[in-house]
Amino acid sequence: MQYAVSFILGLVIGSFLNVCIHRIPSGKSVAFSPSCCPDCGERIRMRHMVPIVSYILLGGRCSCCRIKISLKYPLVELLTGVLFVLLMYRFGPGMEFYKYSFLLSLLTAAGFIDFEHQIIPDILVIAGITAGTGFMFIDMRHPHIFYIAGGLLGGGVLLAVDLVSRGGMGGGDIKLMTVIGLFLGWQSTLLVLYLAFVTGGMAGVLMLVSGRKNRKDAVPFGPFIGGASVAAVFFGHQLTARYLSFFY
Repeated sequence: MQYAVSFILGLVIGSFLNVCIHRIPSGKSVAFSPSCCPDCGERIRMRHMVPIVSYILLGGRCSCCRIKISLKYPLVELLTGVLFVLLMYRFGPGMEFYKYSFLLSLLTAAGFIDFEHQIIPDILVIAGITAGTGFMFIDMRHPHIFYIAGGLLGGGVLLAVDLVSRGGMGGGDIKLMTVIGLFLGWQSTLLVLYLAFVTGGMAGVLMLVSGRKNRKDAVPFGPFIGGASVAAVFFGHQLTARYLSFFY
């Protein structure tokens, strides 16, 4: 039963994340503006806003103008639902479930926005720092300095990379890593940095080789930070132990 509830909760949160992904980059309110079709402007009725189900019943098209609805919307909802179920399976009901549900939801929104617009909005960073600070006082498994050091390390490393490369790292990425450090602590932050650089570097090389990008094109780093964070949340201890085993 708890997995079904987690999945439904994830679908609902995913639906809200779609609103954030669509509206935040354009400066629109995520709370007070009614949901409308981006093409014809017709207000979307409540019965057409059921996560995933409405998309299927409508055949992936607007009920009014029949324009195709982006597959991104049900994808975000399904992704969030699956992540919530996996978090419930991994951590069970309790503080860790809510803590990491918030983090992965924020990273989902940040990743999709960065992929589409090459920005990570400050409103997401502010929400993350506020929540991360709050959870730091709730999560008593480690002292506060463990999480503060994580925030300083995450943001500090990317800031150093930006300074050395003279603008090679986006300011949003720096701030996002600060948020992740506050949530995960310094040990998992090191893992996130390592995985993000490795996967981001590999993706960059593949894009260059395939001709999809050239050396002057920017590659959004937010999705790689998000993916690395998901791996750290679920497999952090195992991956860290595996890595350290090469040295001992």
